[in-house]
Amino acid sequence: MKATEIIFNEDLEMYVFLKDLDDEVCITLSDSLSASEEELTEDYKGKIASFVNNMPQWYSRACNSIIAWAKDTYKIDAHIQDIELINIFVLFEQNEDELFGVEFRVEFDVEHGCGIKIKVDNGKYDIIEVGTGDVAFC
Repeated sequence: MKATEIIFNEDLEMYVFLKDLDDEVCITLSDSLSASEEELTEDYKGKIASFVNNMPQWYSRACNSIIAWAKDTYKIDAHIQDIELINIFVLFEQNEDELFGVEFRVEFDVEHGCGIKIKVDNGKYDIIEVGTGDVAFC
């Protein structure tokens, strides 16, 4: 994905096909951001594209975090096939450090799902919060 391909619709969403998952995922620009009302810079769009392109660097860690969270919270053994990425939320302003929320549909809690916040720091992806789906966008 290229920065020039980042074009949000009037609902501040765009859909992208991820070859690694063989599925389409929604990318949402949070409407609580000033960026939602601003013209997005190429640098900002580049950070979003980079996060999507570098999915192999954070996806398995996110899934492992979900599996651990399911064990701690629900006392069950979740499996990778129980997890489906459905949305990536952009949670940072154009002049801030990168913060993304990722929302997953999970078989063990279809109603609430699972959300994770990932902070990007010098190319390192740090999982800073795991919880129900609303964690991804709050």
